[in-house]
Amino acid sequence: MLTLTKKQKLFLDYITKFIEKNGYAPSFEEIKKHFKLSAKSTVHQHISTLTEKGFLNKEHYKARAISVVQDAPLSPTPPYTPTYSYGYKEQPIQHEKIDNFLNKIICGDAVEIMEKMPDYSIDLTVTSPPYDELRNYNGYHFNFEGMAKNLFRVTKNGGMLVWVVGDKIKNGNKSLTSFKQALFFQEIGFNVHDVMIYKKKNTPFMRTNAYTNCFEFMFVLSKGRPKIFNPLKVKTMRQGQEMLPFNKGADGINKKILGELKSEKTKTNIWEYAVGLHGTTSDKIAFEHPAIFPEKLAEDHIISWTKEGDIVFDPMCGSGTTCKMAIKNNRAYIGCDISKEYVDLTNHRLKAQGLRLF
Repeated sequence: MLTLTKKQKLFLDYITKFIEKNGYAPSFEEIKKHFKLSAKSTVHQHISTLTEKGFLNKEHYKARAISVVQDAPLSPTPPYTPTYSYGYKEQPIQHEKIDNFLNKIICGDAVEIMEKMPDYSIDLTVTSPPYDELRNYNGYHFNFEGMAKNLFRVTKNGGMLVWVVGDKIKNGNKSLTSFKQALFFQEIGFNVHDVMIYKKKNTPFMRTNAYTNCFEFMFVLSKGRPKIFNPLKVKTMRQGQEMLPFNKGADGINKKILGELKSEKTKTNIWEYAVGLHGTTSDKIAFEHPAIFPEKLAEDHIISWTKEGDIVFDPMCGSGTTCKMAIKNNRAYIGCDISKEYVDLTNHRLKAQGLRLF
């Protein structure tokens, strides 16, 4: 017999009655308003639990896609012990202190490692998944949904996740896995704060019947409102005082007033980086990993979304780029990778650079 807490039972009753009355399921926003909750993430957590326990069905990437499972066995509600499953056998939470993970490169499955980490412990994650099996990552399986749900749980309120990802092209057809993942992140409670472009200045992917592919997406996700934003600046083309347009009438004529052009402005959300040796990095050892992003990319996000002393995480750290740039910018770091080969690579890379723990 399955059990529910009092709150979960209230959620299930509300959804059941809503569907019976309207013929369709309530939206997350409607559930949030009904229970006077401050965040959709709480709605998602209850929906996920009810789905895992077999009381609801939930179709991903589709609005109002909740349905009630009829005749689900329900026993009296016992004292409640919180659990997480995320694709694994459900067990009581046994979180360790975040200090046990700090300034280490950990070998193991990222989902299993994160399940031991406490809630609301990470300020920023910068990572890139092994998307669409475009490269061989030593044959390891990638559990995206388990990864996403745990990333949401361990991220602090106001914390950020930067998800660097592209799409496989097969038979002339792009997978759009990147957008499916972004929609799932949004569904579980992250805000899609920005969709940025990582543009490669050189070695682009050439296609015979399409324009040259030279970019990947950087989905910048926030858990609520970002608590920190340190915008990167670029110099403006013109500076000083001049006559500036301030109004345009129906006749198309601009009216002008004396104003001042500032010497700097915030960068756009398209970031260009050279790739390859001395572009991506000058650390030759890093290229023993099949897919690395530029050090400057990681550094720019670390500077943008954190302050000194914050915790920067990379659950698929590969050659250790995120961890290296966290150390160089006086942030604490946590890196993990399922491949012992890549963990050893990262440790050798950091040691060769003479980088000490934060």
